Amino acid sequence: MHDRWYVQEKSTMENTMENRYGILSIQDASQTEDSDLERAMAGYPASLCAEVKEAFVAANTGDYKKSEKICLRLLDQKAVPEIQMLLGTDYFLQGHVHAAEQVYHDLILDYPDCEEYHVYHGIACHALGQFEEAAEELGALYPLKEYRPFYYTSYGDSLQELGKLEQSREAFYQDVAFYDETGEILSEEMLDGAFENLLHLDVELGNRHYPDDIQLYYRFLDQVEMTDKMQTYLRETIVYMCELMRIKWYRPLFLEFVTHIKEKGYLKKEETIRTLESAFATWESWEYHDDSRICSLVEMFLSANYRKAYSIDEFSTEEEIQMNQAETLSYAVYMCRYVPEDREIVGYIRETYPHTWTFVGDFLQQILADAQGTEKTSTEALYAYTKNLPHNKKLTRKEFEDSLNRAYKRAAADKKEPVFVYDGDKPYRKIQAKVGRNDPCPCGSGKKYKKCCGR
Repeated sequence: MHDRWYVQEKSTMENTMENRYGILSIQDASQTEDSDLERAMAGYPASLCAEVKEAFVAANTGDYKKSEKICLRLLDQKAVPEIQMLLGTDYFLQGHVHAAEQVYHDLILDYPDCEEYHVYHGIACHALGQFEEAAEELGALYPLKEYRPFYYTSYGDSLQELGKLEQSREAFYQDVAFYDETGEILSEEMLDGAFENLLHLDVELGNRHYPDDIQLYYRFLDQVEMTDKMQTYLRETIVYMCELMRIKWYRPLFLEFVTHIKEKGYLKKEETIRTLESAFATWESWEYHDDSRICSLVEMFLSANYRKAYSIDEFSTEEEIQMNQAETLSYAVYMCRYVPEDREIVGYIRETYPHTWTFVGDFLQQILADAQGTEKTSTEALYAYTKNLPHNKKLTRKEFEDSLNRAYKRAAADKKEPVFVYDGDKPYRKIQAKVGRNDPCPCGSGKKYKKCCGR
């Protein structure tokens, strides 16, 4: 989550520049009491006031490099804290976080009682991944005298990285509570990130706050504009919450969550819609793991095709691609032999697992229509694939078919193998569908997986 937080911290600083360093004429500045610009100008002789204003204007319009150069010239003349603070912000927004952290560090040495400087220093430490330092700096200020954007989320994320989950949840909640009490959204990205982590921690901790917090999140989603960026953040939240389906009691709540997102139509971008579809399919994969009507062979067929549809991409390793190809081709052949003995399984999958059906339905209907013809085609595809693997010895057609028959018998006789997975209170048993490196390769070669497609 840390990379996302840095992007959001940077975005939040950019969004608040106009409020913090508003473009003011000298006349305006003289009428604005206690403004940073006014105090900065008061710290320099009149001959430098134009440069002071120019630095603030450059930062406010996004020209942080120009603002940085002016600040450095001014600081050569005299160290004024408002200009030091502006320089630190310029560095941060250009991605020079180490330099920003040093500027903020110098400020807290000179002004140890200034809460604002400590907040910015803690945020910089967090952006650098210095979570212990950030937690110590920000924790010393908790709770703040007045609300500041990104203080609580930076503090909460640092605590989460350190494994202090209950404290982390409390920190994230402060941003959500501010929104609940005021209705203000100072940064959509920041608040979405706070909600994402709050909900995740609610489930992990099993603290019974999830129902109330998810309703607040729905209210937030209804209030914000679903820009491309917000759709991307919502997509990330779906993926992050999807991890929690290892906790059995959360699964129906996850289904409610993604169903709500779908019904509201928040996601319009192609990649975000695909993520939503994969979330439903992932939920179904956990369900058919525990479904006694789905035997091990059928489960392996569904799982292999699920991975092909949603897990294999341009970032997959050659080993992962080969493994999935061997699985999908092998279990296609096995299903051609299995389905004629249990034709009702096709209708059961279609009715019970509609999202899974979208990527296996056509093939299963082909089996119903012509099991022998489909098996012949699938066997030829498997034989061509394994024959062309560079590390495989060349099997005769008879050797290949004998090996495939043995592999099918093993697959048909296999039982679902459970492993222990946390259920938020006590372990429960989850189906293990992964092929081990010492298991027979699913391609039917007769070799161990590590010596064949997993090589």
